[in-house]
Amino acid sequence: MIFLTYDIQLLLLATAFGWIIARLVRFAVHKQGSLLRELTLTVLFLFLWFLVQHTLEPFVLVLDQTPQPPNLVPIRGLVLMLQRAIAVDHAITRWIVAINIIGNVLIFVPIGFLVSVLTPHRHKGWLAFAIGLAISLTIEIVQLSFVIRVFDVDDLILNSFGAWLGFIAYLLISQIKPFKEVFGQIANAQRSRAWLFVLLFGAFSVAAAAVIYWIDYTA
Repeated sequence: MIFLTYDIQLLLLATAFGWIIARLVRFAVHKQGSLLRELTLTVLFLFLWFLVQHTLEPFVLVLDQTPQPPNLVPIRGLVLMLQRAIAVDHAITRWIVAINIIGNVLIFVPIGFLVSVLTPHRHKGWLAFAIGLAISLTIEIVQLSFVIRVFDVDDLILNSFGAWLGFIAYLLISQIKPFKEVFGQIANAQRSRAWLFVLLFGAFSVAAAAVIYWIDYTA
């Protein structure tokens, strides 16, 4: 097999530098901003990187492998995992299974919560679910090229549900008046064409990832 170790730290530096420049340019264009909103956006950016670190490591690609068959049947993988844990009847095995299932849900809760805080739209629940699904799907597709990674539709279900739970957490916390006021300030500080900025920065990140891959591949 031919292995390639991806330089993930270089991608982190490139996107972090691009993020700072992009936010400064956006502030210069609109001549207004909110410190609370910028802090929330930065937390979301950093958490997405935390997610990348924990879902794609050890960042070793197999260039000549045939991807393992994906699990495209909803819930089947979860049922098999639970059945095996019960059949083994071992405390450590059951604990590992529980952590795997609960972890896939909880790790996406901050995404749903932060997206709900940042957006002024009414339908925050659907938006949190959709963004959680999109991020999870992107990760699952990228994982196809990495060692010890398999596409699993159950991960999409658990991750999306976790993002939706983040929205529920937002609803509960926003019932507290001080938090409701802060959340309102953050959402209302959204500048025009915010989604265009998201798309452009996403395109920049993909381009940077592709360039770094080409550098690693040619080396």
